[in-house]
Amino acid sequence: MTAALTTLVESRVAAVAAKDLETLVAQYAEDVTLFDALGPLRDTGQDAERDRLRQWFGAYRSPIDLRIKDLEVVADGDVGFAHFLFRVRGTMTDGTEVDMWVRSTLGFRRHADGWKIVHEHSSVPLTPPGTAGD
Repeated sequence: MTAALTTLVESRVAAVAAKDLETLVAQYAEDVTLFDALGPLRDTGQDAERDRLRQWFGAYRSPIDLRIKDLEVVADGDVGFAHFLFRVRGTMTDGTEVDMWVRSTLGFRRHADGWKIVHEHSSVPLTPPGTAGD
């Protein structure tokens, strides 16, 4: 069970590098809830994810290099979750070089056609002013 979810998460690396929109969207449930690091605070549905991915892919002139680190997966019955860090690198259309770390948590539910992402939460680390790191 956890092996299937690990494979699903790891398959996202190649799909992002190829900017394979439909392979990624197919991993999501129709009613997925999305809490993304950018954009609206909350969004729902495959169409919202498709639009978000289309904008993200279109902002890069280079392939997007995505690397997953510290992946942990837990599953029981028809529900599972994964959390991990991922590093995103590439060159945007305006020439900006991106090299950043993102935290991500995915919630899964097993459907008749396999595991689907039903919840995604991504965030970027924030060091508030006046704390260590200034």
